[in-house]
Amino acid sequence: MPKRPDVGGIAEQVTERLKQIEAQVTQDQRIADELARLRDAVKHLERALLSRSSGKPVAAAAPTEPAPRQRAAKRPRTAARSSATKRAMAPRGQNQAKILAALKERPPMTASEIAGLTGISASIVSTTLTKMAKNGELTKADRGYRLPG
Repeated sequence: MPKRPDVGGIAEQVTERLKQIEAQVTQDQRIADELARLRDAVKHLERALLSRSSGKPVAAAAPTEPAPRQRAAKRPRTAARSSATKRAMAPRGQNQAKILAALKERPPMTASEIAGLTGISASIVSTTLTKMAKNGELTKADRGYRLPG
């Protein structure tokens, strides 16, 4: 007659492995939270640097912490973000100047990277980049845009 497996021993092994996996997931979440905080800090510093280089103030967002068990890349929409559409339009050429200043600091960049750095909405940055590329003011790179030359 075949030998029966020790079910109690198997359950103990599985339980021990579950504890190991839970500890790893907890550590990974802490790392993801720290990564989000560091990204926010870098974005804040880049905005401050851009503000100094252009001589114009750039609004800096306060660092945010992701909710527990939330992926760092996804953040809930805030009232401040939805009210951004109610703001007055920027004076003519101001967005282009901010975009050019950002590209001088760190080329090439995507529209979303420039938006995060300058505080301009991603859709406005994307539209402006497309127009500037058509006018020859920018060059489309493999990933993003850069200054010609």
